[in-house]
Amino acid sequence: ASDDARKPRLHVLLHSGTALDLASSRPGDRSPWPGGIPRLRQPPHAPSRSAAKLDEAIHTLLTAEERTQLLREGMRAADLGAAPGGWTWVLVRAGLRVSAVDNGPLKEPVLGHPQVEHLRADGFRWQPARPLDWMVCDMVEQPRRVAGRMAQWFREGWCRNAVFNLKLPMKKRWEETRYCLDLFRAEAGELKALRARQLYHDREEITVFARR
Repeated sequence: ASDDARKPRLHVLLHSGTALDLASSRPGDRSPWPGGIPRLRQPPHAPSRSAAKLDEAIHTLLTAEERTQLLREGMRAADLGAAPGGWTWVLVRAGLRVSAVDNGPLKEPVLGHPQVEHLRADGFRWQPARPLDWMVCDMVEQPRRVAGRMAQWFREGWCRNAVFNLKLPMKKRWEETRYCLDLFRAEAGELKALRARQLYHDREEITVFARR
């Protein structure tokens, strides 16, 4: 009479009136959304469309329990390569205080927002004065360089949780993905969680969630 999330789900693909394929998906290894796409609205007044990427990452890569525990009002975060401020805005709406690190300008409504400190600095050089709850990064750079820098943040204890994107090359994307994730895992130190996938709002990139 009702769905039971603990049971396998049956999938039926009808090729014609006389042919079909049957398959099943296991609990914990499938998307809860039809077609695998979360129906998320663009955050109101977001400075850029990239806000949808972080919003989807939070809903896709974190469990409901993690979203409640790890995204609480008053937590502190850094957004590396923040301009124009789409990812910063998602964190602000969750109640976090954000250091927006970018030499470029921010746009309203994060520009001048009381929860946002705009630091004109290079995201590959800047480091926090004390450990932060979160670090997010959507910088356009070679994925291996990004993976190495993200690993340094965890190795040095500068953050407890992170979401970052790896912009993949035109060729051998799977090989590059494996290399970058292995590099991050080897250099970041002990991790409690590491999850990565290509999201609906991603393009030639994958999004990674990591937790100490």
